[in-house]
Amino acid sequence: MFARRTQIALALVTSLGAAGARADTIVVANENGQSLSIIDSQTSKTTTAAIPISPHNVDVTADGRLILATGMPAAQSGSHAAHGSAGGQLILMDVAGDAPGAPQVVTVGGHPAHVVPDAQGHFAYLTDAETNSVVVVDIPGRRVTGRIPVQNYPHGLRLSPDGNLLAVANMKSDTVSLVDTRNPEKAMHISVGKRPVQVAFDRSGRILVVSLNGEDKVAIIDVDARKVLRKASVGNGPVQVYVTPDGKAALVANQGSAAKPDNRVSVVALEDGKLIRNVTVGKGAHGIVIARDGRTAYVTNTYANTISAIDLGSLSAGKAYPVGKGPNGIAAR
Repeated sequence: MFARRTQIALALVTSLGAAGARADTIVVANENGQSLSIIDSQTSKTTTAAIPISPHNVDVTADGRLILATGMPAAQSGSHAAHGSAGGQLILMDVAGDAPGAPQVVTVGGHPAHVVPDAQGHFAYLTDAETNSVVVVDIPGRRVTGRIPVQNYPHGLRLSPDGNLLAVANMKSDTVSLVDTRNPEKAMHISVGKRPVQVAFDRSGRILVVSLNGEDKVAIIDVDARKVLRKASVGNGPVQVYVTPDGKAALVANQGSAAKPDNRVSVVALEDGKLIRNVTVGKGAHGIVIARDGRTAYVTNTYANTISAIDLGSLSAGKAYPVGKGPNGIAAR
C-alpha cells in the first residue's frame, strides 16, 4: 500500500509533460493588512499593494492581467465573521504593466467572501453570506448584474473546467449548491457534511472535492450522480482545497484554530480517499493554489504571515515567503 501511494505522489508531476521551469507570480490577500502581496517566485521580489478593503479572497483572470479581491471596507471589516454595513466590495487591479494599477472598486453589498472569474474574463462570481446568494459582476462594465440564490452562508466557490457549473459551499446548510451558469435560476443542493468551506473540481469536472471544516475531513463527490462517493480524514480544521492537474489527488490546507493551529497540507488520493502524505508548512495553513505549470503548490500560513511553496514531485515544503498580516486567499498566474 505504501509503495502504491508513493507511486501516486511521484506521478503527480511526471504526467504533466516536459514543460520547463518557469517563474510564477503569486498573489496573496492579506486580510489583516488591507493589502495584496504580489510575489515573483524566481526573484522573490514582493510588491505590496495597499487596497481599501480587508481582502479575504483573491483570484486572477485567465489572461493574468487582472486581479480580483473581495472583502469588507477596512474600517468596517472587523473579523471576517462580522456582518456590518452593506458595503462589501470587489476590488479590480490591472497588473498587465510593470507596476500594479490603481484599485478600482465595485460595491457588491452584503458580506462577500470568495470570488472566481469565468475563463473569458466577462463575469465574476462572488459569494455573499449576508444574502445567501452568489453575486454576478460584469467585469468590463464594473457593475453588478444579478444575484443567484443558494443556501445558508455560502463561502467558497469554483467553476467547473468547462465553465458550465458553479459549485458553492454553504457553511451553515452543510450543503454544496450546483448552479448551471447557463440557467442559473435552477440550482441543485447536495448534503455533504459539517461546515463545508471550499470546493475543487478535478480536470474532468466529474469529481468535486469539498473541505468539511466541522469534521476534519473532505468529501469526494460524483458530480453527475450528485452524491458523496466517500469521505477522507485530513488534518484539523481543513479550509481550502485544490486538485492536482492529473486528477489523482487533492491538497487540503488545515488551519486548525488560533489556540491550536495546524501546520499541515494533507495530500489525499481521490480514487480511494487514502492519505498519501501530510506536508508540514507554517502555522494556520489556509489558502492553497497550484501554479499553472502544475509543479508547485503555494499555501498561505495565516498565523505565520508567510506563504510556503510545496514541490509536487517530492511532496515537500521548500521556500517560505514573508507577506502581509493575516494572509488568507491566494492565486497564481
